[in-house]
Formats: sequence, structure tokens, C-alpha cells
Amino acid sequence: MRKITLLCAAIMLLAGTAIYAQNADEIAKAAYNLPDGNTSSYTATLTLIDKAGKSRVREIAQYNMKDGEVKKGVTVFRSPKDVAGVSYLSFDYPDNPDGTAKDSDSWLYLPAMKKVRRVSGSSKDDDFQGTDFTYDDMGDRSVGKDTFAILGEDTVDGIACWKLECTAKDKSAKISRRVLWVGKDNYVTYKGEYYDKQNKLFKTMECQDIVQIDGFWTTQKMVMTTLTTNHKTIYEMKDIQYNNDINPAFFTVSALERGQVK
Repeated sequence: MRKITLLCAAIMLLAGTAIYAQNADEIAKAAYNLPDGNTSSYTATLTLIDKAGKSRVREIAQYNMKDGEVKKGVTVFRSPKDVAGVSYLSFDYPDNPDGTAKDSDSWLYLPAMKKVRRVSGSSKDDDFQGTDFTYDDMGDRSVGKDTFAILGEDTVDGIACWKLECTAKDKSAKISRRVLWVGKDNYVTYKGEYYDKQNKLFKTMECQDIVQIDGFWTTQKMVMTTLTTNHKTIYEMKDIQYNNDINPAFFTVSALERGQVK
């Protein structure tokens, strides 16, 4: 989510199953490093729709910045009143030198309790504030957390894509693997399937309204649907800015506690 484009992509057309498997890691790394500016910000509307068609709307503001190799992001809910002021701060780190993943640090501020709590690794598979996105979805998933393979080729709305399989190394992860349709020409994810620990299709993702803003590929709308509950979240972004001035103090736990980020 931090890149707004979400995860994986492709670098060049390759032929042969062995070559695909050999280069899947390179593709994932290229996707993770997809340019997205030194800073970025946007506002978003999250529409939560249950199986009966009843909807709830929430509004957030999102701020991102790079501090060296660390990617920092803060999300704050603006409305409705029952969630206004809820804030989420996360730091995503580069993989360790041996290629293993380094866990991100993240904190959640709940104004009703006037308390910041740390979000542990096991909790990052939980739904983010009642949406169909998880805490893990709200950041940049480390390449070191998965193994990769290219399953083949397909098209999405006429766009030529690779089908990139991302299998979690953590066998206890709620999502065991993801299959992502990624454009061959622009490294953008157009579609995703999420499978549970029993390898059953658990969630689907659609990426829409994909444009270039200030030279950066940007997905302005995402629809995440949980199949077991027939619940979905529509995530629509606006006022998107790259390389804008953002106060570095926003990316601190104390800023959450003071309500500095709005």
C-alpha cells in the first residue's frame, strides 16, 4: 500500500519454465524498489460493504517518507467520529544481508484509550480496523518474507501480465500465498488472489484507475473482497502528491499520542 501500487511486478519477457523460476526473485526485488518518490501523501475514502449490501464510509490521510533505506508511513482516520484520530505508524526495513526479512516496526494509537500499542508480528495478518486489508497490506511487504515463481502469462483488461506467485516462508501465516497479475511494461499489479493456510482462495483484489502522476505509476482505486464473508472494502485515493514537504516529526510515536498528524 505504501507504494500505492502494492507489491510485485516484472522486468523483461523471458522464455522457458526454468528461466522463469530463476528470475522470479529479481522480478520481486524490482517491484519492491519501484520508484515512488522520497515522500508522498494522499487522502482516501474506505467504503466497507457487508454481504447484505450495507455500507460504511471512513476517511483517512496517509503520509509516507524514506529515511535512508527505511520506509516510514503513518495513517490517520479523519472520520467518522467513532474512529477519528485512530493512527497507525509503521517502519519497513530492507532485508538483512543474507536475504532474510527484517520485521517491520508498527504502532497503533487508539484515542479512546489514549494509548499507543505495538502491533506484533502475529497481529499483522489481522484485519486493519474492520477493513478487508490487513496491517501487513498497509505497508511494503518485505521480499525476504516470500519465495517466488512465475506461473505463466495472462491479460487483465487487455494488459499483458505475468502471474507471479508469492509463497509465504512463515508456515503459520494467515495468507499462505498470493498470486499477482503484474504488467509486463510498467511493473504495476492489476489483480491479486490471496490463499489461506489450506490453500483455499480467501480474498481477491482488483486494482483500477491506474495512471501516472508526476511520472510515478499510481493505482488510485483498489477493491479487496473476502470470499468467506462476502465483505469487501473499496479503497479510493485522491489528492495524491509525490516529493512534497512533510514534517518528519509526523513519523514518531509521540506525534500519534499528541494528535499531531491529521
